[in-house]
Formats: sequence, structure tokens, C-alpha cells
Amino acid sequence: MPLHAISTTLVEHCELCHSTHFTEVASKDRDGQPLRSVICENCGLVFSDPRPNTTQIDDFYREGYRVAYKQAWQPRLKHTYRAGRVAQGRMRHLMPLLVPGSSVLDFGSGGGELVFILRELGHDARGIEPNIGYAEYSRDVLGIPVQIGGFAEARVQPCSLHLVTLFHVAEHLEHPVEAFKQAAQWLRVGGKLYIEVPNVESRCIWPSSRFHQAHLYNFNAATLAQAGRRAGLNVVTTFTSEDGGNVTAVFEKPETSVEAAPSPLADNADRIARILRDHTALAHAFTAHPYTRPIQKLRRQWDERQAIARFTDGKTLLQHLAREIEHPHRHALGSQASVNLLEVA
Repeated sequence: MPLHAISTTLVEHCELCHSTHFTEVASKDRDGQPLRSVICENCGLVFSDPRPNTTQIDDFYREGYRVAYKQAWQPRLKHTYRAGRVAQGRMRHLMPLLVPGSSVLDFGSGGGELVFILRELGHDARGIEPNIGYAEYSRDVLGIPVQIGGFAEARVQPCSLHLVTLFHVAEHLEHPVEAFKQAAQWLRVGGKLYIEVPNVESRCIWPSSRFHQAHLYNFNAATLAQAGRRAGLNVVTTFTSEDGGNVTAVFEKPETSVEAAPSPLADNADRIARILRDHTALAHAFTAHPYTRPIQKLRRQWDERQAIARFTDGKTLLQHLAREIEHPHRHALGSQASVNLLEVA
């Protein structure tokens, strides 16, 4: 059952600052379905209000999410190729955080592409994936260790990991701060939590495409960093993708954890509200994005068809992509120079 068709409950207070003062910024999602999105006037966190409860969210991600967004119970070869290419791009950012044989957990591991590539490169990587079909594909086809479930079901030894990654996961969580705290418990002192989410300040998409049912939260760099501080983590860095569509935060587990108190973020709400207000359909039409993105998509589809024609299964394809990372001067599989991560998550 899609999220917009199930019952919802009102949000009592902001996840970050505990304020109860919200302003509506949108009333529909990207498909035109009713979805009330609000901004916290105190810190600028944008979120759905009302939203589904925990049980409904868990049920949706366990069985319905991948079918709703990928029209597939398990990834097809083209899905594995796309996600594998994205994993290549992500490895460029992850490699400085890794040492030989690093212990890594990718939470929300999808079809397991990043975990597979990490293991091919010699790291002790594993995944946790709530969706049954994609997790079973990871285990049965790719042969990698993936748990089925969410944070509540996760079985991870405390203080055992060098790195935990959450790529396009935090925006789906009912209580992201609590999830970050749990991830921090899995990390060794000095271990890193790497989180990437869609950027609410993005101007590379049509304004009407900004909000959708599965994203309970919409972060910018300031609110994502604050969520990590609230979980007792130190902020190493934040940055946005080249097109501005995604925002990333890297956190470090300190020797002594001190959770930041709920507090406002000066001027952040005004900043985000101004961006949302000024990024109109007319303004977007006068940028290059509406015209270059379709061309990029067509080129990507052509490269994809050419590339996957060389492979019959996802495992062999990912082994090839992993070897490309080991030999960076080889020509990339296909001619695509970059991948828009927004279209893969």
C-alpha cells in the first residue's frame, strides 16, 4: 500500500530543536498527491506533518518501497548497473576514510552494490536492508552478508566498525537522531558516520518535484550537521554534490560523547524558506537544468544499454566495476562522466 493511502498522525514537536512552531511550505508531493510539508521556524528542518506511524513505515519499506519506485521486487541488470556506477562515485569519497581491511556497514544497502564493491577491494563490508526482495538478491545472487530489517532489528556488535554509511536513508527515518545514536554505538572511537541525503535547497529539479511521500525529512547542510551533534557526534565536514542536489555530512565518534541540546539554528529557517519561495517554476525554466537533464538522461540510457549488453549477471558486472576502481586510469564502463545520484536513490 502506498504511503499516501495509509493513516497518519500529527507531529508533536521538531526532531532537532523540539519547537512546536511550524509553517506549511507545500501541500502536495511530486505526484500531485496530498502531502503537507512544513518548516520548523526555529531551526529550519523541513518535514512531513502529519506522517505515517512506525509500523506502517516499516511495512512499506519491507515489501512495497522498491516495487513502488523501481517497479521490481528484485533489481534487474540495469538497476545493478546504475547503482554500481553510483557506488563507484561514492567510493571516491569513502576511500580517504578507509584503511586496509576496514570494517564497514552500509545501512539501507539496496541491491548490495556498494557492499559488494567494498568486499572486492578487500574490506570487511556488510549491509542492512529493510526490503526483503533486494536483501535476498544481495545474499542469494551477490553472495554478500546482508541483514533484513531496520534499526530495530539490527544485530551489530558495539564498537566494532570503522565506518557506517547511510546513503539516502536518513530522510526516510521516523526518528533520525535516534538512528544516528544507534549507529554511533556500532562505531569504534574515531570511527566515521557518512550520511548523504537529498538537499532541500536544491535548485536542479522542478519545484513541484521537491517533496515526496517516502521522504519524511528534508535536510540542508545545517540541519543534517545538527542532527549528528544531537546524537553526540562531532562534525568532520559537510558538502553538497556538484549539481547541488544532495548534501553530505561526515561525523566522527569522539572518545567521550556529549549530545547537543535542542537549540535553534540562527537564520537557517529564513534561508530555506527564501530558497523555496524564490525557486519557482518560472525561475527554474530560465536555468539550464530543465534542458540539460533530459539530454543527460538519454545519454545515460544509451551508455547503460551498451554497457549491460556485455554482461549476463549482476555479479560479473560489479566485479568489472570494482576492477575499474583498482585501476583508475582504465576507461570507464560506458562513456558517462558522472551520475546524478538523485535519480538512483
